[in-house]
Amino acid sequence: MQRRALQDAVVDRILEVNPVVGTKRPRVPKPKHATWSGAQLQMFLGDLTSDDRWTPLWTLAAATGMRRGELLALRWTDVDLEKGLIAVERSVTQIRQERVYVTPKNHERREVNIDPRTVDTLRAWRKVQVAERLTWGAAYGGAEDLVFTWDDGRPVLPDYVTKAFGTMTERLEGLPRLVLHELRDTHATILLRDGVPVHIVAKRLGHRDPSVTLNVYADAIPDDDGRAVVVFSRAVWGL
Repeated sequence: MQRRALQDAVVDRILEVNPVVGTKRPRVPKPKHATWSGAQLQMFLGDLTSDDRWTPLWTLAAATGMRRGELLALRWTDVDLEKGLIAVERSVTQIRQERVYVTPKNHERREVNIDPRTVDTLRAWRKVQVAERLTWGAAYGGAEDLVFTWDDGRPVLPDYVTKAFGTMTERLEGLPRLVLHELRDTHATILLRDGVPVHIVAKRLGHRDPSVTLNVYADAIPDDDGRAVVVFSRAVWGL
């Protein structure tokens, strides 16, 4: 609208030239991801959510960077607690009130290692599920042996999990508010800021090409040119 008005002013000889012709619109910078630091994440997964049923889900999301659909499609047969290994074989999406299984995004099936604290969390959660199965008996609906279910074994709808996380973070004091997907961003950011190679982070996230990871999380990668000089000097000159 402004460009046309200025062009009309040129036609009416009010202006000699249109000052915006040949110029480009300013680039709008992409917003950075909202994330938590390691200390903030520890606070969230500790006392702040100790009484929440879905704390094991939030823990695994933060510890692996897995997508919502990958987490909710996970079966216990995909989890090796002895080796601390998660096999991401499928994902689930929601269509109306139904769950539909699909392959992971980009068809990137992968294995993700998990830390001992997360292993302990999943062991404890498994015991809770076993107790719930015994309580419900024949009425238990866990035929799929999913990792994350309601107490009666029913699968969880993806949209519910997103809303539950949002409701919880609304009540938190002293922490920036995140959406569920930003636990994935938090995982990637913590690793990249501490110098984990981009291709390793990309593999954990299920990015087929590490350049995708670079593009998405460029702001999290330290500008460590000074360290590069020190490494080169020590390797070549012994200084």
